[in-house]
Amino acid sequence: MLDWVASLPLWQATIFLFVVVFFRAQLTFWLGKFMRKGLIKSKFGKSGQNAEEKRAGIAALEKYGWPVIPLSFLTVGFQSVVQLGAGFLDWNWLKYTLAALPGYLAWGFIYAFGGLALFRSITNGSIGLLIIALIVAFLVWAVGAVIVKKLRTNG
Repeated sequence: MLDWVASLPLWQATIFLFVVVFFRAQLTFWLGKFMRKGLIKSKFGKSGQNAEEKRAGIAALEKYGWPVIPLSFLTVGFQSVVQLGAGFLDWNWLKYTLAALPGYLAWGFIYAFGGLALFRSITNGSIGLLIIALIVAFLVWAVGAVIVKKLRTNG
């Protein structure tokens, strides 16, 4: 589909993919912000809006969670959840964007350098897809366990 990107010099392909991931991640971030606004206005959102536990949890994620944003761009699939979550937690746009810039650059470089081709070759066989699914499931579980542990120690 985007074979013409592979034909570009590395620096041009990296810049093009940087712009692509910038807009995709920003859209996901803003979608999360709009979802939060809708939830807060709903009956469910208003009932728990002022809960101290929620504020402490959000503060803990803001304090410890920003490194997850650029690192998420080194994963497949998990990055969208992180971008959506940052918007849903109502992160400041500038703080989010500054945290994400290294991730945008890394993603653009990795994909321009052939990361997508490597991923496709691994997933062509069903065993490769199973291995990747298990790795992603483990990573999601590990990140969740770390977040829960930090929330319990701070709350």
